[in-house]
Amino acid sequence: MVAPTKDAKISAIASYFTLIGWIIGFFINLDEKHEFANFHLRQSLGIQTLFYAVGALLGLTTSKAAGFGFLLCFLILWGYAVGTAVQNEMKPVPLVGKLFQKVFKFIK
Repeated sequence: MVAPTKDAKISAIASYFTLIGWIIGFFINLDEKHEFANFHLRQSLGIQTLFYAVGALLGLTTSKAAGFGFLLCFLILWGYAVGTAVQNEMKPVPLVGKLFQKVFKFIK
């Protein structure tokens, strides 16, 4: 793989920092569509969507252990994803990354 441009890398990394970061990353990548940035935009949108969906379901329970496990799981997924973006890699996150690429394939 050819090393991503500076804008693609900034777009990819920014997308992992909250929804506002994702929007900033999306607009940075709007002019020149970079596959590296698109890949990470799809991964980060998937991680964030899953985070809020599972968080909403867990909000219905009062288990502190489940909440801690939930946060730990997503911290690991998020750290893995950010690490791959920093290292210029396009590795999907374990278990759900390939699904994110299929579900969010409209991001091109």
